[in-house]
Amino acid sequence: MIYLCSGTDSEKLDWFKIINIAGEKLTDQELRNAVYSGSWVTDAKRYFSKNGCAAHGISSDYVSGSSIRQELLEKAIKWISKNKIEDYMGKNQNLPNANILWNYYQAVIAWVESTFKVKRKSMKGVEWGYLHNQYKDKQFNTDEIEAEIKKLILDDDVTKESGIYLYILTRDEKYLSIRAFSDNMKQKVYEKQDGNCVKCNKHFELSEMEADHIKPWHEGGTTTEDNCQLLCKNDNRRKSGK
Repeated sequence: MIYLCSGTDSEKLDWFKIINIAGEKLTDQELRNAVYSGSWVTDAKRYFSKNGCAAHGISSDYVSGSSIRQELLEKAIKWISKNKIEDYMGKNQNLPNANILWNYYQAVIAWVESTFKVKRKSMKGVEWGYLHNQYKDKQFNTDEIEAEIKKLILDDDVTKESGIYLYILTRDEKYLSIRAFSDNMKQKVYEKQDGNCVKCNKHFELSEMEADHIKPWHEGGTTTEDNCQLLCKNDNRRKSGK
């Protein structure tokens, strides 16, 4: 049976998704390749979509994903288009080659290699293209970066190793998933404080309070009972916002 599909590219893509229910289900990028087929996709697949392809060869230490299921191609387009994949493919569909995309991808990997001196398994969970787009023109001291990475890996309070790279660049502690105070620690501190917030000195139920580092983590404070204080939610949020 043969179907003839008419309509806009986005309508065709929606239709492909609806009928993609039998056999081996296609990935989103495989569906896009069908909708936006042409000289550009053909050339892009030459770099990104075969076993042992050039993209896999230069980025296998840094980027996760299957080339034959179009995951590397999807990632490259997502990075260069700032997550507007269909728009990017539609604009480039009839171009004779995908040189701009391939050159961009090579630039991303070259930037990663020059910025971070040591390859680690945790690097494969990072969206490098977005970081490259924002920080590619900033000068970094690679020796200092490597020394800090080692220190953070050895820090028991850092629970997400892949987040170290985002923290190095953004200085946002949320990427490190700093170890939270345990329920047992919070209960002990609550009893020591007689249920009172150390800021406003008002009494609250434990569920109405939040644990806070007395000495901030970035200043060397650890997630231990001795470094824990309980604040009411309003005071803790005011403190965090400063």
